[in-house]
Amino acid sequence: MLPSDHITHANHHFQYDFGNLYCFDNYVIGIINDQINIGTTEAKTILNDLNKYFTGKQFVYIANRAFSHNIDLSVYKLVNPKKLVGIAIVSPHENEIERAVEEQQLYSGSFGLFKNVESAIAWANTFQKVEG
Repeated sequence: MLPSDHITHANHHFQYDFGNLYCFDNYVIGIINDQINIGTTEAKTILNDLNKYFTGKQFVYIANRAFSHNIDLSVYKLVNPKKLVGIAIVSPHENEIERAVEEQQLYSGSFGLFKNVESAIAWANTFQKVEG
């Protein structure tokens, strides 16, 4: 589960029927609700909101997979790796890591697998240092 101190320090919060996004300066932490199917409709909503929020900036998406959900792999075709420069998958569950390895092959940007949110945030912050 996402530590509450990360949530309370978010710059912006998007709340959807299917989950929540917590936006920070150069990354976003996404938590999708349990047993949800993420398809192109949900992905377009997320990407549209994030592209507006991070106007003119690159960002990293941290997927905190605290809950089990399904992702239509075709959503990766919607992602612009020049804008969304990195994806971090956070999960202590082996089946989520195995699925993330499959997803990694569909994304041309940087992709990381992490056991905790803190490690993913540290990784996301390295992109800011390289760009700035």
